[in-house]
Amino acid sequence: MNYEPVYERFSAAGPDGATREFEFLKSGFLAMGDKPELFFFRAGGVEAVVGISGDALRRFERDRPQRLTREEKIDVAGLWLKRQFESGAPLDSAHLLIRDEELMRLAGDLGFSQPTK
Repeated sequence: MNYEPVYERFSAAGPDGATREFEFLKSGFLAMGDKPELFFFRAGGVEAVVGISGDALRRFERDRPQRLTREEKIDVAGLWLKRQFESGAPLDSAHLLIRDEELMRLAGDLGFSQPTK
């Protein structure tokens, strides 16, 4: 059965109560540094880019029976973006890079399989 992403389109309310609609646009990767995977969302006419650290992703997937699918990664990125917006964090690259602990937490919250070791 194919995984259907939940966070391709979603709405979230900021701390001020203002609601914003988010839509996933595309994904890619940065070919430098730890080669993060990038997920582009549109939010109220503005683009927000969420990155998943390439090193964190490799560590996370190392002990799993299979790698995260594109759709699962979209949900990881979308859930992080939603939580950051709801907390009032700026939607800039400094606040939208997912590292080890955040990746583990988000994947667990989304119910993705746990490591086999």
